[in-house]
Amino acid sequence: MNLRAILTTIVVLIAALAGTIWLGRGNSTLETGNSGNRPKAVEDDRPKVSETGPYPKAVVDEELYKFGEMAVGQSLSHKFVLKNEGEAPLEVKKGNTTCKCTLSEMKDNAVAPGESIEIELIWTPKTPQENFGQTATIWTNDPKNQEMKLQIEGTVNNLISFTGDSLGSPNWSLPIMSTEEPVSFTGKIHTKYLDDFKILEIISSNPGLSSSSKPLTPEELKEVDAKSGYGIKITGDPNKFPLGGFMERLTVKTDIPNNLKSQEQDNAHKHADHEGHDHKHGEQEQYKEFVIQVSGNHTGPIRIVPTFGVHWNPKTMVLNLGEFASKEGKEVTLSMFVEGTEQPLKILSQKIVPDFLEFELKKDDKFQSKTKQRYQLKFGVPAGKPSMSFGRGNLANVKLQTNHPNAKEINFRVQFISL
Repeated sequence: MNLRAILTTIVVLIAALAGTIWLGRGNSTLETGNSGNRPKAVEDDRPKVSETGPYPKAVVDEELYKFGEMAVGQSLSHKFVLKNEGEAPLEVKKGNTTCKCTLSEMKDNAVAPGESIEIELIWTPKTPQENFGQTATIWTNDPKNQEMKLQIEGTVNNLISFTGDSLGSPNWSLPIMSTEEPVSFTGKIHTKYLDDFKILEIISSNPGLSSSSKPLTPEELKEVDAKSGYGIKITGDPNKFPLGGFMERLTVKTDIPNNLKSQEQDNAHKHADHEGHDHKHGEQEQYKEFVIQVSGNHTGPIRIVPTFGVHWNPKTMVLNLGEFASKEGKEVTLSMFVEGTEQPLKILSQKIVPDFLEFELKKDDKFQSKTKQRYQLKFGVPAGKPSMSFGRGNLANVKLQTNHPNAKEINFRVQFISL
């Protein structure tokens, strides 16, 4: 009795399971059969190509335009001519572009057979690039030319170039100041892209650094392959610089608009002084400024001689302690020869950054000379200080005020990495 009930239950369950599987298959078949009623994927907005013809024929005069060279910030443009040489209207639409792309007006967004339109590309580079390029994609209903790539390419250079001791770089160096006589250097600032520009003002970061400018001669312009430019003479007065290396800057203010396009507008919009305005100008135009870094070294009456293995740069007056373990510290010794006074050199005051940097000046009484004195300089980082780095833009500094009439201020700079 119990066995019969169990068997009956099993049969019922098997039948139910079979029915479920059959229904599931039936539903699957129904869904497949109705798949045609599903909404289709959205197609792109390209012109539709006729299935039977007649067809248009898209012909462009050139697909690649090489503009040669231009300057950063300049805006250039080029018009491509697209002609329909087919037998049906040519539909044209813009696809993806990497620059500004404009189509000339078309009736019903189509070009009639035998007619043409202009496609203008406008580009404004933001950085110098040796191989600069932009592309505009054009879609048509020409079955043999449904997608066209219009391209421009060329080279983008800086608007302003500098000629000095480092070609093309706005980093100029003054000769070493070893006496009280001023030292000078002349560099050039020029451009091959502007017929003319004016230097309005040159501002120095140090009163001891003066400058003057004059337009380059035709021969000088030819030498640097430029249309316009200036020679800038910089002069350093040793009496206004502390002993040691220095880095100053000149800010050159010009009449070159930040928006180069506005220069053309300004030229077209100049008024004679006696002419009146019947309109108002917009906000005051902003003009380009250029910064020239000026480095130098004022040795004056002192000369530093490092001991073996010590890295000393006499041009910049920078002592490089290198890398060392912070738990061990580091100490180096240099010799300093002083001329121009019979009195012993005395430190009137000193400022050391960071304050844990050790410094010592000691006269060598055994050194015999009628014209100079010898001193021993010690620089050190104590053992056990935390790991730290004093590098190019963050140098440690030892600034001394002395009793020497021609070395009233001496500035030593130190770089190191403690690990």
